[in-house]
Amino acid sequence: MTRIPEGRGAVYLLDKSPGVTSRKAAAAAASAWGFRKFGHAGTLDPSAAGVLPVLLGNATRLSSYLTGHEKRYSFDVVTGVETDTLDAEGKVVRTAAPVTPSRAELAALLAEFEGRRMQKVPVFSALKLGGRTACSIARGGGAPEMPVRSIETRDWEILGISEGRFRLAVTVSPGAYVRALAASIGERLGCGAHADRIVREASGPFDRSECSAEFDCERALISPAAAMRGYPAVTLDPEEVERIVHGNPVEGGVGGTVALLDGDGELIAIGEGDGRSTRPVAVLARAVKDARA
Repeated sequence: MTRIPEGRGAVYLLDKSPGVTSRKAAAAAASAWGFRKFGHAGTLDPSAAGVLPVLLGNATRLSSYLTGHEKRYSFDVVTGVETDTLDAEGKVVRTAAPVTPSRAELAALLAEFEGRRMQKVPVFSALKLGGRTACSIARGGGAPEMPVRSIETRDWEILGISEGRFRLAVTVSPGAYVRALAASIGERLGCGAHADRIVREASGPFDRSECSAEFDCERALISPAAAMRGYPAVTLDPEEVERIVHGNPVEGGVGGTVALLDGDGELIAIGEGDGRSTRPVAVLARAVKDARA
């Protein structure tokens, strides 16, 4: 297997299978590569599949930089059946005669959903309220008050239409729930609906074609520097590297978030610049005996 540079960590691009939690899937990938310290960028519902970047070792420090991207999903909208979880895993709460729109009718409907809109976070979600997930509160018989967020959807695509259901693809802003979009579409059709076969096709710069459903595929293992490819990068000289790893700023750079690389192209730190200087905000290259700890 590929040797991962000590102290640097890595990112594993997992194509998560349905039927397993994101945490368990990430743990299996971490175990395959010999890491005890791990995380993941963006939770997928247990029934969902697709892109799940697994952060290994010091790459866990990249979490906030890899979760705030747009994501693209494909999913079925099953009309005439509403569930408490808004997907096929939930309890049926209402049924009606299913609706099969024509492609033209569906395209016109989706045009109404293009752009910015308000969306209420589903009760059955991992959102934490008072230290507990909304899902656990709901399963315990509670009725948590869920927040309403501004989300954005774009590039709707109709992938197929069959009797009483249709498959769509859409790009959404961070924090959007396609389950809730399916329910809203069903409401607009007047028959109710839920989401099924949800697949995350892309997460920021990561596409499903780059991922592997196996836990130990070398092709799917990328360096922290490669994982930060959605950000500008600056290569440091040895003196600047020393300053950064000790928490000191360096002169120059660009404004905003920047990947700071050493002469070998390895990611040393994430910096924040104002155009005049760049300060480290997440350092990966501090002296660590073993990144697998």
